[in-house]
Amino acid sequence: MFRTGSPIHFSEEPKNLLLESIDAALHVTQVCLLVYDDGQDRFQNFTNRDESAADKCDILMNRAHPAVAFLEAYKGPLNKSVIERKPRRFNHKQEILQVFDEIQSVLLVPLISTDRLIGMIGLGQKKSGQLFVQEDMELLSTIANQSVTAIDNARMYEALEKMNLELEKKVEQRTADLSEALAEKERTQKQLIQSESLAAIGQLVAGTAHELNNPLASASSLVQTSVESIRQWDVAEKAGSDVEDDLLFSLKELRRAGAIVKSLLGLSRQTQTYVEPVRINAALDDALRVLYNQYKHLKVAVDKEYDDGLPDVQGNFANLGQVFINVIKNAIQALPEGKGKVTLKTRYKNDSDCVIVEIGDTGSGISGAHLKDIFKPFYTTKEVGQGTGLGLYISHEIVKRHGGAIHVRSETDRGTVVTIELPCQRRES
Repeated sequence: MFRTGSPIHFSEEPKNLLLESIDAALHVTQVCLLVYDDGQDRFQNFTNRDESAADKCDILMNRAHPAVAFLEAYKGPLNKSVIERKPRRFNHKQEILQVFDEIQSVLLVPLISTDRLIGMIGLGQKKSGQLFVQEDMELLSTIANQSVTAIDNARMYEALEKMNLELEKKVEQRTADLSEALAEKERTQKQLIQSESLAAIGQLVAGTAHELNNPLASASSLVQTSVESIRQWDVAEKAGSDVEDDLLFSLKELRRAGAIVKSLLGLSRQTQTYVEPVRINAALDDALRVLYNQYKHLKVAVDKEYDDGLPDVQGNFANLGQVFINVIKNAIQALPEGKGKVTLKTRYKNDSDCVIVEIGDTGSGISGAHLKDIFKPFYTTKEVGQGTGLGLYISHEIVKRHGGAIHVRSETDRGTVVTIELPCQRRES
């Protein structure tokens, strides 16, 4: 059985057509249509005569009214005279008769759907004064059946409309929730990239400080010696050339210290601008300079095969530098016993206007079982304490933000090559 919690709103045309068709066929003084409203637990009255009758019926008729149960059991058209002939001991006789009187009808035709009264048609006396005959009853039963179908269809249609509206609201809400979730993911990824970048820079500070100490100590010592030598000069002596050599060496060392500081500062900038021109060869050199302290005591050969004519890449220098640090660091750590070669290659791909960076090593390689998972967050094959499992994941996200792509090919015991493709003009990922 189909029910709805909202009222059925019939348009004027089908309601009037029903009432007028009955009136035209039977020529009665009054025709009304009562339809049950589940939401308000009352029968709505539609009539082609006195609208005041509808208000009275609305007050009297609900599902608890005894006339409802009687009509559900009786099923067919009910003549007022049938109730009038009932003995006084018949329960609710007066209440049922009152329904006839309130809607000014002498005949009630129940509208029953699946043994449940969903409405009724009330008819007044025939204008001719004749009684309702069997042919009239059959016509009214046919009309009643058609009316039940129409009411059920109207209820189903309204229920579908309501479901569609609710579904649209849910879709809108889910879409809003999804948009918020994606925005939150974006914010979290940015924070993760920044925090991992700061963590990586923090790990490199100690080594960089040590690298700075060497040229600064050398330069300071030579400057001090030169000062003392100048103080002891004899005008006749020709010691100027030695002092000049010492000062030039000091200047060279100080410039080397400045380059290290510049690299560290460049790679630690926490901006999210992707429109600055990035010189890829310079970013690779800065990454090597920052990592130098980690491999200077190892038997690691670094081969650089740079294309000196590379165009700049539109992107973020610090973020791309972090990618190169992560990948080069992985290459160094993959070398067995710290022995082997790391190769850095750059080239320009004209047909796609991209810069290609290849970072290869002669290390232990990655098995096929692990290769498919290397870009997943927190996935690592290193020993506990040796890695967070975020390096390649963050590198992948940074490259994707630049509209590029990163691929890995590897053979066990032969080495790994990481290929990074970066468009010169940033494309939306």
